[in-house]
Amino acid sequence: MFYFLYRKSPVSEKLKLLSGSCYLPHPAKEATGGEDAHFISIDEHVIGVADGVGGWADLGVDAGLYAKELMRNSLSAIKDEPEGTIDPTRVLEKAYMSTKARGSSTACIITLKDQVKEKDPSLFDV
Repeated sequence: MFYFLYRKSPVSEKLKLLSGSCYLPHPAKEATGGEDAHFISIDEHVIGVADGVGGWADLGVDAGLYAKELMRNSLSAIKDEPEGTIDPTRVLEKAYMSTKARGSSTACIITLKDQVKEKDPSLFDV
């Protein structure tokens, strides 16, 4: 069983995003940099991660190129979002429509908003 800890915070507390990254591709994929990609937008408090589907290698396609282009396009789409109202779904849809590389990827985009909401602790039981 996993437990997620939380603390109650006053609503006026300002949230901030501290993040970093490190790539450790499989040794067989080091030459291409692996099949993963990400971006971190410190100013907008947004993180995106894409995991290219390795099965494309059987067709001679580098899925890492797709994942990298998808994340570049996501970062560009964030710049088009109204200030303070970034919609991760809309960003990913725009990025997908702009990505021309062959391949596919799982992807996740998250954003931190300047608000703290109290949660029922039972919601965090896994």
